[in-house]
Amino acid sequence: MNKNIMRGLALVGAVAGSGVAAAADDPGVAAITALSGQATTYITAAFAVAVLVAGGFWGIKMMKKAFSKAG
Repeated sequence: MNKNIMRGLALVGAVAGSGVAAAADDPGVAAITALSGQATTYITAAFAVAVLVAGGFWGIKMMKKAFSKAG
């Protein structure tokens, strides 16, 4: 392997390791981890609303198409 590639990989590994170590004591990371269950609930609800809205627009489009052919 090229010497520069090996140095780059070592640097990336060191940066990732130091980032994980710094995040271990971060109160912000702890707060996000504690809220992950509630965030999952909100994301699921938002996705359900998006599916309903998209289905509504699709249904309106199909009704317009059906009524234009019937009329």
